[in-house]
Amino acid sequence: MTVRVGVIGTGWADRALIPAFQAGGLDIVAVASRDEARARDVAGRHGIALATGSWRDLLDADLELVVVTTPPAFHAEQAAAVLASGRHLVCEKPLALDAEQGEAIRAAARASDGRLALVDHELRFTPVRRKARELIASGGIGRVVTVTARVANDMRADPTRPWSWWSDADQGGGILGALGSHVLDSVRWLLGEEPELHGATLGRVYPQRRDADGTLRPVTSDDIASLTFRAGDVVGTVLLHGAALDDAIDLLTIRGTEGSLVIDRSLKLYYGKRGGPLKEFRTQLPGLVPYRFRASGFAAGSVLFADALRRYLTGEDLDALADAATVDDALAVQRLIDRSRELDAFARAGARPG
Repeated sequence: MTVRVGVIGTGWADRALIPAFQAGGLDIVAVASRDEARARDVAGRHGIALATGSWRDLLDADLELVVVTTPPAFHAEQAAAVLASGRHLVCEKPLALDAEQGEAIRAAARASDGRLALVDHELRFTPVRRKARELIASGGIGRVVTVTARVANDMRADPTRPWSWWSDADQGGGILGALGSHVLDSVRWLLGEEPELHGATLGRVYPQRRDADGTLRPVTSDDIASLTFRAGDVVGTVLLHGAALDDAIDLLTIRGTEGSLVIDRSLKLYYGKRGGPLKEFRTQLPGLVPYRFRASGFAAGSVLFADALRRYLTGEDLDALADAATVDDALAVQRLIDRSRELDAFARAGARPG
């Protein structure tokens, strides 16, 4: 039995999600883009039968699952329509433009007669994250005291990179939503605690970019985000930098009273007990993850998420999605993103946050 899947969007889906989901055993049979020629090109390169310039037309196809990978400004309308059509839903993160739209998606999910309504936090499915969660839950590092997340890359470093929706806060662009959502979801999932934000500073490296027509347009989204939070008794910090000129960094460090854990960008987990050095705690990616996907947590996690979706939807393993991020999880993260923007706005205005 196969699981027939339609994909709305041809950006991240083309670069990563479609090939990873195919590797995980899902049958991608339809793709939609606002640009029909783009949809046909993507469909041709990935062996997809149906290409359309209308995402609503995609919902007329014979599908069990639809994946929404468009910019966040479109998520609320498209996710609700997918669920109303009787299909299972996987929505890219962040969930929406804001919590109000996220609540509308949650309402649609609750009215969908038990259909899956999940969000693509694929890192939850990587062995390093699962082992870290297991070690934390079992007391392997004692009581958790601090969490530090550092992410730096050059994705926005080129000043000639054209203006796009990613540059526009009104369309949901920015590193806080793109990568901060993953960090915040990881904190919630690994610790089992709800973070409360106490400070947020957002910034941009280049205040203007030229669009495809050469017109200079303002950049209103964030390239940099710095957050401080508390989750129960845990004190945490997050620093995201999307225009860094040095080596890429993606480190999540969790320190407890009896030891520490470090997860790095190369899918490695380091574990140290009190008084001893950090040593690699070897985990094994399942053989179903092709070699070309093994260098990235997002790529490997996407393959494993797809495999879990396949096993669940075919009835092979009804517990396969037990750790998947739900719309409720993503709405909690969306509220943290909204609060970050609110705290930053208060600071810029010299006001005291409520």
